[in-house]
Amino acid sequence: MKKPPDASSERSGTPGLDIFKIASQSISGYIPGFKTGNKREIRFPYTSTPEQKLAIYLEYHPHVSFYQRGDASEAFARARHLHTPLGTPYPIGYFYEGNAHAYLPDFVGTLCDGKLFIAEAGLEEQKSKGQALAKAEAARRLAQLKGGVYWIGTEKNLSLKRHRNLLFLHTRRETFRAYDEIEATLLAYWPRGEFSSVSELVQRFGSRWSDHEVEAAVWKLVGDAAAEGRLLVDLTEVELSLTAPLALLDLELPPILPDPLPSSLEAEDEEIAPVPLVPTDIDAPLAQAGSLGGTFDDSTLEPEVRTRFQRNLAAVTDVLNGKSVRQAAEEHGMAVATLSRLQARVKAHGQMACVPMGVYHREREIHPELQRLIRKLYTQVMRPTIQAVYEDVRLKNLAKELSEREGILVRTPTYKQVYAFLKSIEQEPQVVEARSGLKHPPRGRTSPQSYVLSIPFPAFICQVDEHTLDQLIVAADGTPITRRVHGAVLICVKTAAILGAVLSLDTLTEEDYMRLIKQALEPKDELVIRYGCKHSWPCTGKPAVIFHDRGKIFTSERATQVVVDRLKITTEQAPPFAPSAKGTVEALFTWTTRKFEHRLAGTTKSTPQDRGAYDSVREAKKAGMTLDVLEELFTQAIVDGYMQEWNDLRRQTPVALWQESVREKGVLPWLGSRDDLKLLLMKAQNRQNRETGRYAITENRISFLGRHYVGPGILDRLRGKEIDIYYDRRDITVIYLFLEGELVGEAYCTQYLNRRVSWWEARAERRADAALKEVATAESLENRQDIQQKATAGKRIHSLETKRLEKQRQLDRQRQDIHPEHVQEVLQALAKEQATPPTRPPVSRLLAPAVPREDPPGASIEHLPIRDLRGDDDDATF
Repeated sequence: MKKPPDASSERSGTPGLDIFKIASQSISGYIPGFKTGNKREIRFPYTSTPEQKLAIYLEYHPHVSFYQRGDASEAFARARHLHTPLGTPYPIGYFYEGNAHAYLPDFVGTLCDGKLFIAEAGLEEQKSKGQALAKAEAARRLAQLKGGVYWIGTEKNLSLKRHRNLLFLHTRRETFRAYDEIEATLLAYWPRGEFSSVSELVQRFGSRWSDHEVEAAVWKLVGDAAAEGRLLVDLTEVELSLTAPLALLDLELPPILPDPLPSSLEAEDEEIAPVPLVPTDIDAPLAQAGSLGGTFDDSTLEPEVRTRFQRNLAAVTDVLNGKSVRQAAEEHGMAVATLSRLQARVKAHGQMACVPMGVYHREREIHPELQRLIRKLYTQVMRPTIQAVYEDVRLKNLAKELSEREGILVRTPTYKQVYAFLKSIEQEPQVVEARSGLKHPPRGRTSPQSYVLSIPFPAFICQVDEHTLDQLIVAADGTPITRRVHGAVLICVKTAAILGAVLSLDTLTEEDYMRLIKQALEPKDELVIRYGCKHSWPCTGKPAVIFHDRGKIFTSERATQVVVDRLKITTEQAPPFAPSAKGTVEALFTWTTRKFEHRLAGTTKSTPQDRGAYDSVREAKKAGMTLDVLEELFTQAIVDGYMQEWNDLRRQTPVALWQESVREKGVLPWLGSRDDLKLLLMKAQNRQNRETGRYAITENRISFLGRHYVGPGILDRLRGKEIDIYYDRRDITVIYLFLEGELVGEAYCTQYLNRRVSWWEARAERRADAALKEVATAESLENRQDIQQKATAGKRIHSLETKRLEKQRQLDRQRQDIHPEHVQEVLQALAKEQATPPTRPPVSRLLAPAVPREDPPGASIEHLPIRDLRGDDDDATF
């Protein structure tokens, strides 16, 4: 039954807010924060680059003690684990065009004195006109009433160099085991106010701790000082590096504040707008010329227009200086009525009225509500043409409704009017964004050189993406497993060096993404030795920003928990339908397709036309193309091929660029335990209990993925409790058991104790065994059914069968007395060949004639020696 319109809904939330979006905008990424007011819920979502810059600005403003999103719904905050003690959404009421609206600011929070602050981010072009000014005025008044401030952050007042320097420090503020001891030593021997570089401090204290630990401790100390306003470095001018001079501010001095953000873009425009009075040919007094109102700079006008402007301005100035209108008009060659009208317009609009058509304005004949409807129709998702908008029936219906409401005839706009109106608004940002067909506005054109070469630090921006390899993989026994291999890479955009690469025989999961980041954080010396690479793979470090697409393995809750909450890495999503934004990683995939995978044995190519008559299965079995072999070849191709190949854009090989950048700027390694990192990046998808998502152990063994696992002394203690299971698909021999988030033990598979078996190999073996088992079961069932049928045939049938068998035995005995043994063998072979398909050479080969021998002279067939039927070798004649 359909619910009545006035029935109350049980779903809570604010109308118009989506749990997957913020203020109708899709999430672009997350920033880890230290000012959320909660140690666990530290993520800040953002929907645009200005919001990301503003969040980092607030994170490192000394007067900001706490901030949160102000435009997220309650459902979004719960689903995304956001800490919002001020409540969300945070609506601010205002009036625009006579109607009441609610403004949801981007960020709200408290200052160090407990006062409220409100912050908004966006493009200056959009925030300085129209409804945005009304929103800003309402927020500014509310902040003033509560003794706080209102800030507007745009692309012009948020420094890009300072933002990148702060992101560089932000990813290095995570603590580690030896930090407290190193910090105490640094503060004891590094006086505040004294400039020193990171390289100098590493050389001074590197003997007591490792160089990586001292370097990480210095950067964390500098990052914490920057957040407190006690870093004596202008981050808007200096680019951080290992040799950059750094100094800490004395604790007794007030903190250093960043450049303040404006509270009104309109006020800023009023301060910049006035310019000196334009020069004219008339030597008029400045006081009298100033009575013309607002000044105007004529340097931007065309020569002909500028000449007319100066003539008009001179004529109006003469009238203001005391001349009559007629006299001034005659001197400047103008009509008296024209000069009189121009004088009145100058008094109303200032010098701008002297510009031809400068202040000319005429209201459109289209009704305002019809204009709004035309704009709405033109910006629909279907992107209709002008003709389709003109012919839309809703314009006719609205015109009829307006005529009845206002009591006068409101005509439907003509095609010419619709065309002129749409041409006048088609360049507005909102219209361009809606007509682009994208959920986000298109990015401006940026050349690869300017973007790549502008990135200051190695591993600062890393791109991650997945790729499908056209390759057939078999098991160790030759059983085909899959025809396509899924891979993922993590690549540094600045140097084009690869930090990690993983392969999977199935669709990639969050586990593969976590394993990719784990590989980027750890040294790869053991990996190079295992696969026999000729060169080293020195690319190891913690990314500051991971740039990815909108794949579910990159945007899932599990991935966000590990990458943002645990590893303190900023994530950013690429705009949809814009592959050029990921040019570095896409260029790598082109390289692997052309120079690696299509040159391997067993490649399936991408289309049947490319594959032709090539037998991928046969070649893969012949080459033994298993997953281990493919991983070895793939690693060698990366280390010894791609990393050593010349890059035309960057004018160097990727490995050389990486080593040079690391020596200059440094990179943050993983300083935690490798065992903790292994368990952190492994997670099973527990499905035994769909409500809780956990396993409950009830026996002495646990069944996982269709196999039995045992854990001596562990499973007994966990019986009846719900646990989480962690495992790695590359080796399912061992699983790790977690109880309430803590590791309690391991369980071992009794079927694979003597060898390492991946999840894909075990699945392929199970499928092959299942097919053979089905054939064997069918054959056994048929035989058993035949036996059952014979057993229930009856006494008479059994008696006749017994007599038949007895007679057959008697005849067989007579045949032995009649024929020799070799004849009996031939008869049995013929009978068998006739009953079943031949499985050995046909019997006709057994009956081939012997080599003829010459008869003795005078001998006849009657006198030829034959073998006695009784078996003796004596010759006999008939």
